[in-house]
Amino acid sequence: MSAINFFAQNSTFDYAILKNITTFVFYAILVKIYQTNTDMKIIKTVILSLPCILLCTTMTLAQQRSRSSQLGVVQELNNGPKEIKEVSKTFENPLGRGADPFIIKHNGLYYRVYNSRGGFKVTESRFLTRPERVAQVWFAPPSGPSAHQIWAPEIHPINGKWYIYAAGSDLNNGHYQNQRTFVLESDSPFGPYENKGVIYTGDDPEHMIGNRWAIDMTVLEHNGKLYTIWSGWAGTRNVAQLLYIAEMENPWTIKGTRVLLSVPDYSWEKGDNIQLLEGPQVLKHGDDVFILYSTRGSWTRHYKLGQLRLKKDGDPLDPQAWVKKSEPVFVGADKAYGVGHASFTTSPDDTEYWIYYHFKTAPDGGWSNRHVALQSFGFDKAGNPVFGKPKAYGNTKRPSGEYEIEKADFDKK
Repeated sequence: MSAINFFAQNSTFDYAILKNITTFVFYAILVKIYQTNTDMKIIKTVILSLPCILLCTTMTLAQQRSRSSQLGVVQELNNGPKEIKEVSKTFENPLGRGADPFIIKHNGLYYRVYNSRGGFKVTESRFLTRPERVAQVWFAPPSGPSAHQIWAPEIHPINGKWYIYAAGSDLNNGHYQNQRTFVLESDSPFGPYENKGVIYTGDDPEHMIGNRWAIDMTVLEHNGKLYTIWSGWAGTRNVAQLLYIAEMENPWTIKGTRVLLSVPDYSWEKGDNIQLLEGPQVLKHGDDVFILYSTRGSWTRHYKLGQLRLKKDGDPLDPQAWVKKSEPVFVGADKAYGVGHASFTTSPDDTEYWIYYHFKTAPDGGWSNRHVALQSFGFDKAGNPVFGKPKAYGNTKRPSGEYEIEKADFDKK
């Protein structure tokens, strides 16, 4: 990998830093010339050429970085597990720092996507508790609706292709008033990805005007149809975040008008100076379909999960077909505050269900102290998920079937 490629793929390496290094190098050359040659014409020539050299270097970097964004340059970071001396039957929570964790299982492999280096990384693994392969798959462009304030990516296999849904903005002002959902498409989870653009989530799909604020988009495949669910605003001002649903014509286009699915009804859904429902996630168990959502401020200890359950033979586009549970289904505990924005999957042998969530390590501190954790859960006699209390710390028995996979690898060595 060339130096320019490295700098272009590393968003933490700023143009200004490169310019300062280049300036230092050329002034060092200038000093050397002065020490060995008193010819002022040579010194003048070096001084006059410096701005041109800096401009060329910056333009090359910008072009390469733009190309990396468009083509979805993949940089392999980890092609396999680290060498181990024995196979453990437990793993340790928390798994690390992070927020809005998403995981999906496809053909026996687990895929995660998360924000990194001004874009997204995707992981693949046979193990629920750790990745085996990690790659940078996309970099945000320098401008446009997917350039700034990128939130909560999700990755989904749909009809033989892979899609990443995320919220972004054309503004970088810290006020988040222009958040819209965009979608990336690829033939492989590891790219390259094509940006299919912003999904229209307003109330005039015929003329595609008056798009609306939309974050945390997920998808539901049900009875041969594709639906999308997200958190959005009714109008153009941040009065409340509500849950919406719509059928999809394809993975990047909504079919028809959005439907208001759920609003904060109960006292435990209200507070923190905002009425807020967000982070909807689909959970399927047998014939049952659930939407687990987060409510209250994600920056507070009050963040928690609520539940919607689709009635038997219910139409997902009918709000009355969804039954909201009157109490929260997953709440924080001592040292595990503000649990939420979860996703759900099964163990490697499909005998257990697992929740992948984030929590705050302290009651205060805003978004700065969020970590992610995994724990198993079951279902009650009525078929509702029972998550219990957060088990966000300490050793936990590994998901069923995971130890056996790693033990087989170990025994082959």
